[in-house]
Amino acid sequence: MQDLEDEAASLQGERMRAQVLMQKVARTLQQAESASADAKIIDHLDFLLMGLTEATKENVCTNAKCPHYNKKCKMR
Repeated sequence: MQDLEDEAASLQGERMRAQVLMQKVARTLQQAESASADAKIIDHLDFLLMGLTEATKENVCTNAKCPHYNKKCKMR
């Protein structure tokens, strides 16, 4: 778990690495849930997965009513 956290902390805007790490964390979370791991571990992995999901989002607006539609949106 510490290795996953260290790797997540070192991403610094690297979206592709964040996507790969997000898949790895998702697999680890699934394994932890199927093995009935401690709730603290599952919660921690879930929190890490949420942070990585946020890091992998594109910063392009998809709201057709927004003035930034299909552009970099600072409102997201």
